Amino acid sequence: MLAGAALTVASPVALSKIATSADVDWEQLSYIGQTYGAASAIFSALALTGVAATLMLQARQARTARKEVERNHHFQLMEMAINNPELLACWGAVDSGRQARISRQRLYLNLIISYWEMMYEVGETSTQMLRSNAQTVLFSQQLGHDFWTDIRTDRLAVANNARQRRFWKILDEEYRAGRSSPVIPPETGQSRRNRPSPAALASIAVVAATAICWATGMSRKKKSLAAGQVGQAKD
Repeated sequence: MLAGAALTVASPVALSKIATSADVDWEQLSYIGQTYGAASAIFSALALTGVAATLMLQARQARTARKEVERNHHFQLMEMAINNPELLACWGAVDSGRQARISRQRLYLNLIISYWEMMYEVGETSTQMLRSNAQTVLFSQQLGHDFWTDIRTDRLAVANNARQRRFWKILDEEYRAGRSSPVIPPETGQSRRNRPSPAALASIAVVAATAICWATGMSRKKKSLAAGQVGQAKD
C-alpha cells in the first residue's frame, strides 16, 4: 500500500520529466486513453450483467431449495397420516373404516400429483408424459376422478408461476377430456367381503359333486331293488 501511494504521488513528477525530455504528443495519447476507457466501460457492463445473472440464478436456486424442503416436510406429514389411521382425523372427519381407507388413498394421490408437479417444474417430465400419466393413472379410476373434481378449483387458483399454471391446466384438460369416457369404479370393502374366495368355490364344487354322486347311487340302488321285487312277484 505504501509503494502504491508513493507511485501515485510521484507520477505527476515523472510525467513532467517525460514531457520535458521527449517529444510526446499528449493529445494523441489522450485519444488512445479515451479509446481504452470505452472498451473498459463495455467490459464493465458485461461484468455487471454477469453478476446480475449470477444473483438471479442463486435466488432461483434458493427458492427451489426452499420449495424442496417444504415439499419434503409435506410428504413426511402425509406419510405419517397414511401409515397411522389415528392421524387421519387431523386432516378431516373420518366416520368409518371405508372412509379412512378412501382418505388414505386420496392422500396418496395427492403425493403422486405433487411428485408430478415437481418433476414437471424442473423439466424432468415432458408435457406428453404428463398427459399420459394423467390418462392412465389418475383419471382411469373413479377415485382419481372424484379427487380431482373436489380439488381442481383450488389448485387452478393457487398456481404461483406460469409453469405451475401450465401443469394444472394440463391435468384439468385431461380431466375434462376423460369425463366422457367410462372410468373404473373403486372396489368397495363390502363387495370384496360378499365375493367368495377361490378356496370356498373349490369346496362348494367338491360338496356338490359328492352330493350328485350320492344321489345317483341311491337312485340306481332303488331301481335295482324295485327290479328284484318285480322278479320275485312274477315267480
